[in-house]
Formats: sequence, C-alpha cells, structure tokens
Amino acid sequence: MAVNKLRYALLGYRRPRDFKPSQIDRCVDYDFEVVENWLRYLGQYLDRPASMSGKTVLELGPGPDLGVGLILLAGGACKYSAIDANNLLSRNPERFYVSLFRRLEDTGCENAILDELRRQLEQFRSGRPDRLDYLCRRDFDLSVLAGEGVDFVFSQAAFEHFDDVGRTIEQLNSVVRPGAVFLAVIDLQTHTRRLRERDPLNIYRYPDSFYRLVKYTGQPNRVRPIEYRRILEDNGWGNIDIQPLEVLDLDYFRQVQRYLNGRFGAEKNQMEYLTVIICATKVQA
Repeated sequence: MAVNKLRYALLGYRRPRDFKPSQIDRCVDYDFEVVENWLRYLGQYLDRPASMSGKTVLELGPGPDLGVGLILLAGGACKYSAIDANNLLSRNPERFYVSLFRRLEDTGCENAILDELRRQLEQFRSGRPDRLDYLCRRDFDLSVLAGEGVDFVFSQAAFEHFDDVGRTIEQLNSVVRPGAVFLAVIDLQTHTRRLRERDPLNIYRYPDSFYRLVKYTGQPNRVRPIEYRRILEDNGWGNIDIQPLEVLDLDYFRQVQRYLNGRFGAEKNQMEYLTVIICATKVQA
C-alpha cells in the first residue's frame, strides 16, 4: 500500500482495469460484457426483461472510455451521462471507437443508429454534448446533475473507490426520479494485484489510522454490504437486494479471520463476500 501511495502520487491514477487501453479487443469485449451483465441482473431484479428504451442513464465511475454509453444508446437509451473523479478518457486511443462501431455493426445495429451514435460522439468531443456526456470532477460532486431525472444509475467496480459513499448516494436524491433503479457491482477485496489472489482480505487486516496513513488514489474504501444497505435506506431507497457474485474459499477464510481488524470481525460484515451486486429502487422523492 505504501508503494501504491508513492506510485500514484508520482504517476497519477492511470489504470482502473487489469489490462491496458491499448488492448483494444479486450476493452471492447469488456464494455459489451458489462452492459450484458447489467441487463441480466436488472431483469432478475425487476422480474421482467430489462429495457433501456427511452430511459435516462447515469454511470458513476465509467473508466477510460465511452463504450458503455454508446452501447446503451444503441440499445434505445434516451441519454447517457457519466461522471468520474479522474480523467481517464484522454488516454483512450481512437481505434477503440473504430473497433466498437464495427462490433455494433456486426451485432446488427442499423446504419441510421450508428450514424446517430457517431454524431453524438463527435458532439461530445467538440464540447457540445447532447445525448452522450461525460464529466470529470475531482470533487465528484453529483449536484451538477441535479434535475436530470435519471431512470437508472449504474456502476461497475467503482463504488469501492469512492471516498464518501454516503455523500454520493445522498446527492443522487436530486438527480434521480422516483422509481429509479440503482445497480452497482462492487469489488470488496484487495485490489493490489500481487496480493489479490493470495490474500484477498489483506486490506481488512489494518486499523483505520494506519489505513488512512497509507491512503492513495483509488484505494478501496472498505465499506461493507451492511453499510451500503444502511446508506441506501437512509436516503429513500427500498427493495434493496444484495447478492454475492464471488465468495471466499472457506478454508482461507478460517485461516485469516482471526487476523482481521476488530471492526470487521462481526458476522454482519459478511467478510466472505468478495464481489457483490446491489440493486435498489428509489421510493421517496
């Protein structure tokens, strides 16, 4: 963690994924997989086929490209907006979009829709965003999106990096419409690549004072599922469903459980959950 703190201080936060933006096919595959998974999870949560037709979508922490937004617009979304604290978009090579549009064409996307998507991308790049928008704010202040009337809030492996989860969800109150659906895939485990496979709960071994001392950009916030539930409930979200997508090996968990910091020792923290999906519905204006 100390090495990460020094590295990010010198180089900045550059790679939110475990592969490079230059790996074009993998980046395109990733975006399509993300959307496919979101729609599948959403369909299960709503108990009906998920549709983006005519909907306004907000993505929190989109990462290095606008592929997800273009795919959602191709699927009928009325508008896609995204907000991030780090401007990773500038490092995305142009050939990514060439490959993305080719993939959309291969999936049967009509020429008229492809032309519209290209127009939306060009308008965004020229500083005149319409149905496709991306905001970079170091303060991650969602209040700039107040009144957007968002129908769906999506996030993919980003919430675990937010410095103030409570503030972020509270600010959604002025952004979403009643009945809006929140869907976030959250990676709760150690992110340092060399430790991740060997000791996925490593970040939970340390007291808060030490963890704050070695804090670096993108460091996991150690917010557990029970805390997400409480924050959502406090901000008028109901029908909250939290499902594990990846669970610890039981033998490993038994070995390390006694070494975890005290505040993570209670059963309610569900420390065996490594990755979860959280869905909720806005029930109060």
